[in-house]
Amino acid sequence: MNKILLHTCCAPCALPVLDYFENNGNISDITLFFFNPNIYGEEYIKRLEYVKKIGEHYKVFVIEGENKHDRWLTYLKDSLENELESYIENGLRCQSCFKFRLEESIIYAKHNGFDSFCSTLQTNLYKDTEFINNETKRLCDKYGLDFIELTLDKKIAYERGKELCKELDIYRQKFCGCEFSINVV
Repeated sequence: MNKILLHTCCAPCALPVLDYFENNGNISDITLFFFNPNIYGEEYIKRLEYVKKIGEHYKVFVIEGENKHDRWLTYLKDSLENELESYIENGLRCQSCFKFRLEESIIYAKHNGFDSFCSTLQTNLYKDTEFINNETKRLCDKYGLDFIELTLDKKIAYERGKELCKELDIYRQKFCGCEFSINVV
């Protein structure tokens, strides 16, 4: 059996991916991994609650990764030259954030018996999915996991996610969740 760890940023992004896996007959292979130390304050609790709700709906396991917010901040500060507030949304700060979250998630997958890995970030309409796919593939190769390239059309996935959120009464946020993106909305 192929065990797939699906790094999950939030319920709205996970819904079209789960819908895709369910329609292709391999939903039972999926475990949702909520690892998002970038998400700040009460937003973290709210998003985790809704990821658990969709986990129950699709009958898939949900694992909450360790919330390493301080380690995430240190990683960003160490990997970037300027003050973190100075970077534009979807720029270098976000790329460093993706690297941290993806690598930690892939390490978790490797150490916990998963064969394959993918991330809901791969289909996000508002993120640099080319960078995310390339980085995810590179890290999967580095750690010896199969990379699942999610070939969902970003616009169609976004619309399907909106439909499913409405259907299942799922909270849809308007920002990535980090303290640097709060003022972007």
